[in-house]
Amino acid sequence: MTEHPNQNQGVSIKDLILKIKEFWFEAWRNWWIIALFILVVLAFQVYQVFTQKAYYPSQLTFMVNEQEGGGGLGAMAGVLGNFGLGRGGDFNLEKMLELSKSRKIIQNVLLSKGQMYNREDYYANHLINLYEYHEEWAEDTTGLNGFLFTNSDPSNFSRAENKALMALHTRVIGNRDRGIDPLLNSSVSENTGIMTLKLVSLSEDFSIGFLRAVYENLSDFYVNKTIEKQQHTYDAVKSKADSLKTELSSAEYSLANFLDRNRGLYNKKDQLNQLRLEAKVKYLAAAWATVEEQKEVAEFSLRDRTPVVQVIDLPIAPIKPVKKSLIMAGIISILLGTFLGLLLIIGRRVYKDIMAS
Repeated sequence: MTEHPNQNQGVSIKDLILKIKEFWFEAWRNWWIIALFILVVLAFQVYQVFTQKAYYPSQLTFMVNEQEGGGGLGAMAGVLGNFGLGRGGDFNLEKMLELSKSRKIIQNVLLSKGQMYNREDYYANHLINLYEYHEEWAEDTTGLNGFLFTNSDPSNFSRAENKALMALHTRVIGNRDRGIDPLLNSSVSENTGIMTLKLVSLSEDFSIGFLRAVYENLSDFYVNKTIEKQQHTYDAVKSKADSLKTELSSAEYSLANFLDRNRGLYNKKDQLNQLRLEAKVKYLAAAWATVEEQKEVAEFSLRDRTPVVQVIDLPIAPIKPVKKSLIMAGIISILLGTFLGLLLIIGRRVYKDIMAS
């Protein structure tokens, strides 16, 4: 008699169902093991709830309005942007997000002062005290034992100060390889171009003050770097215009003084001096007028190139503290305890079946 091909499959399914029932009854008979695991996990979760410190999440949103220079080049850039060519606003938004976590920006903020618990100090020192770095550095022999920053000039920092600064920078931006969660996170909405900075810390004052300082340093640095070339050009032209204006005023004063002294009664030699003074005044006036036009063009280019970083929402007090809830702890305990208990029961049963066979 030929065996139907589905019969083996049917037997396998039947065996599987019987094995599942067998495991189910095994777990039912040993329910106390599951309960024990749930109680152990629950005790640990409850301990965490009552010992874990609350943290304060702050959020700041802003946007950048950048208008490239007018004229043919600006129009051409806009046309190319429509075809996905060139580097437009998306590039600049991503650049700002990277800058927000750079050592340059974070270092400036850490070495600036702010209020925390009604005490003004460097944010770096606030962070050291807030996250109890002194306990971590208690046995350090490189100079970090009891260390606090006393100045804000990194060019004169010692190796110990640089080491502390790098450790705090890592604490702010995080390090996945070392299991350090970041305090600061940033994101940008692709649809609206609105950027968001988020900071989570153990202090409401620190969360608000540090995040605002990050935004201020980031926006200032970005604007200054964006217009650096135009600012240099404008400053040079303005300096030249001011110099010519001073020379012109001096020449005009010399000519007026000459005319007052002679009152129209002078010889040919004096006439030559008058002509020279008048020519100098005309030359300087023409040169000053030309440079003034150049200054206006440079000023227009500077204003046109300057991006506008506009804050939308600033973090303000009070911030509702976030802490692990007892309800969530109970749910986690039931799920994790049940899983561990079943794993032990089924594993033990499988081991017995293997040894018996």
